[in-house]
Amino acid sequence: MSVAASSAPRLRGRLPILGHMPFFGLSPLRFLGGAARRLGPVFWVDLGFGNRALLLADEEGFEVFRNQALDSSHMANVSVLLGRSMLTIDGADHRRVRGVSGPVFTPGGLTRAKVGEVITETCLRQLATWRGRERVKVVLETKAVALDVIFRVMGIDVAELAEWGRHYNEFILGGIVSPRWLPGSPAWRGARARRWLEARIAGIIARVRASGDRESIVGTMVHGRDESGAGMTEQELIDNLLILALAGHETTASTLAWSMIHLANAPAAWERLVAEATAMDEVPSDWSALAERVPFALGVFRESLRLYPPVHVDSRRTHAPVELAGYTIPERTVVAASILLMSRDPERYPEPEAWRPERWGDRGRKPTAIENCQFGGGAHFCLGYHMALLEGTLFLVHAARELAAAGRRPELIGGIPRPRYMPVTRPPAGVEIALV
Repeated sequence: MSVAASSAPRLRGRLPILGHMPFFGLSPLRFLGGAARRLGPVFWVDLGFGNRALLLADEEGFEVFRNQALDSSHMANVSVLLGRSMLTIDGADHRRVRGVSGPVFTPGGLTRAKVGEVITETCLRQLATWRGRERVKVVLETKAVALDVIFRVMGIDVAELAEWGRHYNEFILGGIVSPRWLPGSPAWRGARARRWLEARIAGIIARVRASGDRESIVGTMVHGRDESGAGMTEQELIDNLLILALAGHETTASTLAWSMIHLANAPAAWERLVAEATAMDEVPSDWSALAERVPFALGVFRESLRLYPPVHVDSRRTHAPVELAGYTIPERTVVAASILLMSRDPERYPEPEAWRPERWGDRGRKPTAIENCQFGGGAHFCLGYHMALLEGTLFLVHAARELAAAGRRPELIGGIPRPRYMPVTRPPAGVEIALV
């Protein structure tokens, strides 16, 4: 029998105006994990500026993504970042937008759009700059690769990458809850960057329409139609391409950086990756062929993503009363799930704090839905799932091959760094690895 959500314990220690948000940014693993041990797996948190949520701290939180009584309508509160993208809409509109965009993000669609070839060429070009260097700042290196890849598949001139990167660094601040009207606030800065980015994205859309391109990622989204013949509006195209570029570089770059950091701290894992990568005469750029041949490389990427999910808490809002985790939750309640805690459940992952790529299996075992929680779930499961895995695996394989050919290996300078959690989970920018 369920009880009223209002009876769930409330997490104490909130700050005026900001609530618990600063603690989420400092150390959410310790903060939320400690709260769950004291209060149980369900409790109220204050997200700041008058926003509160019922947080589900264990695996029952995954139901937040799948239950049809919850939707993403509350995401309008962070529309500086998300706009009218497929992350904020539901129902018929969501099905239409996803139906238009989805085909190009399947393994076959990525192959037709030659995304694997773009990733391979970009990785090889970036890794070539490592020759002759004694140290590399791994966060900056992986971000350069990811930015280059996503902007090239969107048709953005390589000469403009630095300027786009600067504006995206500001744009992502729009995801931090803050007053948009306050000059200098994260939301204000994000809105300013959005205006610049929107104008450039509109130009890309216009060029693709004029060219008649229907095979690339942008071309598919611009010209695509769902089963009823409906496409996306101009603003929907802009918003979804903005989010594609953001998710396509920020999250992948972070996971690649963590992968290289841990490989540089685990010589046996590095040697295993090198043996797998160099056993191939050529590296396939097609996802289906690649995944079968490099299960350990894929495991490295998945394990780094498990330990450091870029979005560590996600949420939905009820549009009807619903029972979850033993509570009856009324309409218009924000319910949050801790992806970070789900990803470190000791019952599912023995030694959950340990980085163990082999836990994913020698044959590249397909994860369950909850093991893929870093990509969300339900109707809003990440559309770029296969692209992220393709890019991450290709980079790791080519890094192993290139360094092995030069007779070198990575070695971490200092210990494993503490993550930065705001606005997304990532390593400190200054982390270096030596090439020895």
